[in-house]
Amino acid sequence: MPTPNIENRAFWEYSVSRYTKGDMAPLALLLQDNHKVNVNVLLLICWCLENNVIINLPQLKAVIAASNATEEKLQYHRARRKAASPEKGGDQAEYDALKAQELELERQQQHDIVASFNEQPVTHLGQGQSVSSNVFNASIAAFINAYGLRDNNEARQLVSLVVNQLS
Repeated sequence: MPTPNIENRAFWEYSVSRYTKGDMAPLALLLQDNHKVNVNVLLLICWCLENNVIINLPQLKAVIAASNATEEKLQYHRARRKAASPEKGGDQAEYDALKAQELELERQQQHDIVASFNEQPVTHLGQGQSVSSNVFNASIAAFINAYGLRDNNEARQLVSLVVNQLS
């Protein structure tokens, strides 16, 4: 089975669609804010689960490393946007401009993530080898280990809730 590739635009569209569905956004933001999880990497894991792809820990660490180039800029920009929120007395136009800039940084980070993912020899189970809903996909274990969440019950519960959003 050939190694799957992701196209940047298709992954962006997948991410927007998945992020805005159900409780995904608040769950992802809790993982980001409370457990230092990169939401774009989380969305990549969701894509892997939904496309019968397994990414192992060394491969996922390479993807995370690729996201680090924009992560510090994103964190700084996100803090500026939150501080400029109209709820905190900020100007709506400035907030909207900062939000648009943040989305462009998110796109750049996704580009870096996709480029790294496409270099990895991930495992594609194919259609005939589809993982049933009661079988554990090793991509989740890689994600939990990459972010050091194994002993964090709250974070693991949030990851479980995110996975349940995919059903």
